[in-house]
Amino acid sequence: MAEREASRSLLFVEPFLDGSHAAFARGWRRHSRHRWRIVSLPGAHWKWRLRTGAFELARRLAAEPAPDAVICTSLVDAAHLKLFAGPAGRVPWLVYWHENQFSYPRPPGQPLERSFAVAHLASVLAADGHGFNSRAHLEAMRAGLAAFVKEAAPPRPRGVLRHFDRAARVLPPGVELSGFPPPEPRPVGDPPAILWNHRWEEDKRPGAFARTMLRLAEGGASFRLILLGTTVQSRPRPLELLREKLGDRILRAEPARTRGSYLAWLRRADLSVSTAAQENFGYATVEAMAAGVVPLLPERLSYPELVGRALAPHLLYRDERELLARLRALLENPQRVAALRPAVAARARIHSWERRVVALDDWVAGATGRGSPEGFGRAGGGIGARRGAGRR
Repeated sequence: MAEREASRSLLFVEPFLDGSHAAFARGWRRHSRHRWRIVSLPGAHWKWRLRTGAFELARRLAAEPAPDAVICTSLVDAAHLKLFAGPAGRVPWLVYWHENQFSYPRPPGQPLERSFAVAHLASVLAADGHGFNSRAHLEAMRAGLAAFVKEAAPPRPRGVLRHFDRAARVLPPGVELSGFPPPEPRPVGDPPAILWNHRWEEDKRPGAFARTMLRLAEGGASFRLILLGTTVQSRPRPLELLREKLGDRILRAEPARTRGSYLAWLRRADLSVSTAAQENFGYATVEAMAAGVVPLLPERLSYPELVGRALAPHLLYRDERELLARLRALLENPQRVAALRPAVAARARIHSWERRVVALDDWVAGATGRGSPEGFGRAGGGIGARRGAGRR
């Protein structure tokens, strides 16, 4: 109990302070029992953040008083960052992995950029602990790391997977769910509204979403669309296609300007859809669920962990054909949607910051209390215990 109540001073290093990265950093700081300082760079040029962002961030760290621990996230080379960080480089270091470039989807025919793989490898060896936002992500990272080490020319790096297995653990992030009231009954007779609140980017496969919506309409289904996704493109093709073909069904086709507006649009939705090729957690899905929106999600990636065993048979699909069939069935059965809404909203609460912050704070306290990577890894609930020993 004494350890749980103790407060640590932390430097949190975020090389890409935008989107879900910014929400995580600020949310954890807001709810943490520890004392925080965030050292960051703006959310742009992510490839250069991973290649060279460590040097500017290290310069800033070196000017800070030494903390009890440093936490950095995965879009930076933690080894270079630690090397040039001055006194901050001599305290326990933790890496929180939002994503990794081994498993991040690439265009067909585009190989893994070796500089990113080397940066990840160095980060794994430089840090005392590694936190992952889902079990699926941890295992994808491990598989990519193992493949890269095996590919390297002799002499290959040794002890990488042993260290990873000792030091890695699953630590889901929190989601800010303040302001989400219990789901309200939907008006009788309104056409159900389908929500898209993901980015209009290729890793979310918005083209698959647009195809499914067009097929629903061609089959005579009655529905409306709420399209809140953000984009770095001026005119994403899937969004333009939906505007062109289904414009009369669209209630909104741009991001909400304020949090209050965003929550209001979520409350108007009945169903949400993900078609993602890449999702290590699912912030947008949790937010929709908290508002009582019933999601349909791929059964791969992190989604089975997100929704839990009880809801998985109702919410997960295997391919686009099954997604289309499940959407049609739910659109024709609003009573079924209404029955699922309370359970979906209750599941979302598991991912609130109030529930998640304790494990994250204890992770930091454990790292500072035990010191050595081996001691931290054994106590941290890593995956090494369920795998064989004696590997590279």
